[in-house]
Amino acid sequence: MPLYEYLCRACRTEFEALVRSQDPPPACPSCKSADLEKLLSAASLSTDQLTRDRVKSERKRRLPQHKAEQNEEYQHALKEHLHDD
Repeated sequence: MPLYEYLCRACRTEFEALVRSQDPPPACPSCKSADLEKLLSAASLSTDQLTRDRVKSERKRRLPQHKAEQNEEYQHALKEHLHDD
């Protein structure tokens, strides 16, 4: 059974649905609208540049969280060091 990705034009929700050729098109799980756009899935479209762009985007998304974790670890180590003296 193929897995398709859809975008609901009514509420802008993205979702995946398992759809057989004989099945009717799915409805949006959020608003139940049938006004859907079938999206290209990541598995069906991949290039080296697309992969690099996705990695870059994910690194940017995680950077603030990573910096906060580094700062928290530094503060913890500093407190331990000062406490040991």
